[in-house]
Amino acid sequence: MYSKWNLNQYLTYLLLTLVFLSSWTDINGIYAELPQIVLTQPESWKLGAYLALITNLGNIAPFILVLIKVFYRKHTLSPVPINYIVILIGMLSCFLLIFFWSYTTMIGNEKRSTALLILAFFLSLLDCTSSISFADYIHRFGKEFTSSLFLGESLTAILPSLLAIIQGNGQINCIQSTNETNTTIPVYQTARFSVSIYFLCLFLFLTISFIAFVLLQWTSVAKQIQRITPEISLEPMNTNHQTNKSLTTVSYILLSLGCTYTSSILFGMILSISTYVLMPYGHRIFYLGTIISPWMLTLVWIFGLIKPLISKRYLLILIILGSTTFAFSLFVSFKSPCPPWVDTTKGSVLILIIWLSTYILLGYPRLVIANYVRIHSSNGMFWYGVNVQLGALIGSIIAYLLVETFSSFHERLPCEQMTC
Repeated sequence: MYSKWNLNQYLTYLLLTLVFLSSWTDINGIYAELPQIVLTQPESWKLGAYLALITNLGNIAPFILVLIKVFYRKHTLSPVPINYIVILIGMLSCFLLIFFWSYTTMIGNEKRSTALLILAFFLSLLDCTSSISFADYIHRFGKEFTSSLFLGESLTAILPSLLAIIQGNGQINCIQSTNETNTTIPVYQTARFSVSIYFLCLFLFLTISFIAFVLLQWTSVAKQIQRITPEISLEPMNTNHQTNKSLTTVSYILLSLGCTYTSSILFGMILSISTYVLMPYGHRIFYLGTIISPWMLTLVWIFGLIKPLISKRYLLILIILGSTTFAFSLFVSFKSPCPPWVDTTKGSVLILIIWLSTYILLGYPRLVIANYVRIHSSNGMFWYGVNVQLGALIGSIIAYLLVETFSSFHERLPCEQMTC
């Protein structure tokens, strides 16, 4: 169907993708830059736990949106002004990070990265909100534009990771200790450019996103698309006609639960346990898994273009398979720092394949569910965004309890030599 598109439709798809780029680029960017930030900040690697907690607190904003939606049903909640606020304050926060990311103050006789944590909180408020407002905004366009949301979503992780690679962030050399002959210590390579320059690049990404949104709102291109794009089926004409039928209430509830469940793993748990799953097999595997995993979401987007909808039976099968691969990763994290086949090529290759497969097996069903819920009602994508954030919150809380409260996992440090 894309071969029949005109230039305006292609431009609209591109602009939408650039708009959705601003959703989580800033927060993902902070996480991608952590190996460089912790070298100078007082919290060291504990900073990641603080950021995770702050990101969860950001769900206050979408919770308020839900209350407004529920109690003021007679009033239409337009996503346009919300999107303006999300992108503009995100730009401002990233701009301030350029100058104040390393600023610390004394709190309780301890130094804290006050500016970084405060600005990260504002970014999390906006990013959590964007999951709902952007999903609601895409409903103004035809079904064939829905996949732009997922392409933009994948780029929010890909671009910061590519920037970190160019910077040389996270690259280490294992050096023999001068004190103990049997011990090696990690030495981080000098970055090609500073953390401030890194945040400047993030600010530029968000600026591009803002310009794209302005073009969508104030030029005739997208307005014509919104008027003339028909709500056509996403499937070829010779397939079954289930896509033209409204979902039953039971089906809609089950699909919403599926969205919450897959989001809890993809955006709540899997990143929180990455160190315990990948690092035991070596820093190289950890680095590869972290860098390649965002590209799996782009692969999901490609699958969504080829096959936007599949039967609910196959949807369930994929979620079960994805749950199985995640369960294995969770098992490995509990066994860290001595999981099965540690320090072997077989183990390294296997865990990398399983780790990356989880993103595809659970990411693709999320995309399909989004295409399904659009059929149910005009508010389908709004509540889809709510389910994404609810799942991310639930998964993050579970991961935080396992990692911080119950101390269920034990990490293997870079270059650490162990006898398992």
